[in-house]
Amino acid sequence: MKDLGFVIFRQKSGKGIKPHVFVRFKSNEGKLLTFSVDTTRTASTQPQPDAYLITHAHSDHHGKSAMLSEKSWCSQETAKALEIRYEKEYKGSVFELGKTIEICGVRVQTFDVGHTPGSTAFFWENELGTKILITGDVKNPSLLPKCDVLLTEASYGDPNDPNCHFKDDIKSMRQIILSHQEEQNIALGAYEFGKSQKAVSLLREMGYAGPIAMNEKALSLTKNFVQNAGELVELGGGSYTGQIRAVSRSQTELAARIDGNRAAAQTRIYSYSYTEVSAASKSGSCGISIVPISELASFGPETRKYVLTCRSDYPFENIRISDHLDVDGLTQMVKDLSPKVTVVYHPDKSPRTDRFAEHLEKSGFKAYSINRIQNIADDVKINNAV
Repeated sequence: MKDLGFVIFRQKSGKGIKPHVFVRFKSNEGKLLTFSVDTTRTASTQPQPDAYLITHAHSDHHGKSAMLSEKSWCSQETAKALEIRYEKEYKGSVFELGKTIEICGVRVQTFDVGHTPGSTAFFWENELGTKILITGDVKNPSLLPKCDVLLTEASYGDPNDPNCHFKDDIKSMRQIILSHQEEQNIALGAYEFGKSQKAVSLLREMGYAGPIAMNEKALSLTKNFVQNAGELVELGGGSYTGQIRAVSRSQTELAARIDGNRAAAQTRIYSYSYTEVSAASKSGSCGISIVPISELASFGPETRKYVLTCRSDYPFENIRISDHLDVDGLTQMVKDLSPKVTVVYHPDKSPRTDRFAEHLEKSGFKAYSINRIQNIADDVKINNAV
């Protein structure tokens, strides 16, 4: 990697080794810089990286910690989501997604990867002209540029795991919504940020016009990130027993509309704009609820329960809806970007990082897993890692 003018390293901390990675390189002006990627803050008593890059607001990318540093960088949407989720003020710098920004004198291009509202890939060149791209988690790689060095994810990167091969099953979701109209309540288990907003967008694309119940955090996130979210209801105590409100179209008309909008529903999930929705009450009935997966069991037998996931380890029926690429999509992304080196840095400590790196090696790409990075810096040596 040194031949390309950069070093990937990890950092010791009081609890072992920090999650995710640091990138050390020289800028076009010859300045030695360290960018921290999706990792926790370094203790204020220790030498700091020059920037904390936060790709998105999911907890396993550690924005909750990095957001408190004035050296942090993320999109406007990610900063807003972090503040809502963790009820803390974001202290760093923000940018408009898709714009070119300057971080420590380095021109960095940003790209939307479609994983969550505001999810960002960062792209820049070092003094040797090496093109470095950090994606975080990816759903849509179509905007990403070719690169020499790629740091990416492997959440579904095991080619031998059937759960890592999937396509979004919008058709099944449509059939479930249509078949249970005016019959039974439906509860959809989904991550509070990202998947919940995607579910609301899909339901509205399908023509469902009734109220959707969510908890307070998911409700606030949806108001901020989904355009035309429709009527949202804050989910109160107890289970809901009301019937699903019928929409104005017939099932046949709805089915035709959904089929005709499948592509739009899959690609136009977020509109990144705040919209006012109807004032909601904690009381009353609601036919569709979107809740954290851990809360599905609290609904009674009068409610049909589903998890929006491609995993198979939940005790509920699945609807295959993902905010990630599967292993085939990840592999195709690497082929399209043609990096000289790929570093698989997420999930931390997961065997899928090793298996995806091995899969890339067998496919003819030079690849490393975060689990096999031996370059470990002490806190006091963070600025001497190259």
